[in-house]
Amino acid sequence: MDEKELQRMVHENKSHFSMQISGKIFPIEEIELIQTDNPINEPTTRGGVYFAEMKEWKVHAMFLDTSVSKHLSDAMLGPNKDFLDIILQTTLKQGKKISLIANLTNSMQNTSGLILYLTLKDAMIES
Repeated sequence: MDEKELQRMVHENKSHFSMQISGKIFPIEEIELIQTDNPINEPTTRGGVYFAEMKEWKVHAMFLDTSVSKHLSDAMLGPNKDFLDIILQTTLKQGKKISLIANLTNSMQNTSGLILYLTLKDAMIES
């Protein structure tokens, strides 16, 4: 799938996504898919754990429900030896389903909500 087309589809449906983590589903207030440059000269393995490309697709997901934060320790590298795959998905008007598989890299919480910063691993569109 064309990445720019995926970015457009995510943008058009940004308030209809939900996140599945640790067997629970949380509504996403807003989601954004952006391409970023990595500060590396060539693709490399980071810490022997994951592979970093020179350009990566990142997902920013905002939640009003801060109870999501209780489930983040299972998903983040650090307390775990592996990243947990987080699934972000929505169903389009045509009945197609978009599923984004991502890994959590950072989070920020304040009184108004929680923002997750994720690296996109894979994207699927199912009919």
